Amino acid sequence: MQKVSGLWQGGKKVSLSLNPDRKIVIDENGPKATDLVLAGLVGCSSGVFTMLCEKMRVDIHGLKVTAEAERATEPPKLFTKISLIYHIDVDKNLENKVISAIKLSKKYCTVYNILDQSTEISVFCYINGVSIEYDEK
Repeated sequence: MQKVSGLWQGGKKVSLSLNPDRKIVIDENGPKATDLVLAGLVGCSSGVFTMLCEKMRVDIHGLKVTAEAERATEPPKLFTKISLIYHIDVDKNLENKVISAIKLSKKYCTVYNILDQSTEISVFCYINGVSIEYDEK
């Protein structure tokens, strides 16, 4: 079972304990809770993607994944749109395997699937600096 606990430190400061030995402080100077949601999406998507590339025998020379989000203006200010942007450096002629790995990572990333229930998520891919168009299905 996963477990996260928060201990109020006064004011707007909360100390989070994640899997006993990790701590994150949320306050007016640190990350917002919504930043951590997007960080979870980036971490999950990146991890699943790299695992799939390894299984497909695709050597990744560089990977940067960015999540950008728009939020509603009224409380609870839910995410209304998320862009997940992959920048990947690989050997030439591996574009099809990379696209396949991105499609599968959408299927297997838990955080992606949780957010996809309530938010429009668009995925963009740049391979070796070139924007790649692909059918997201």
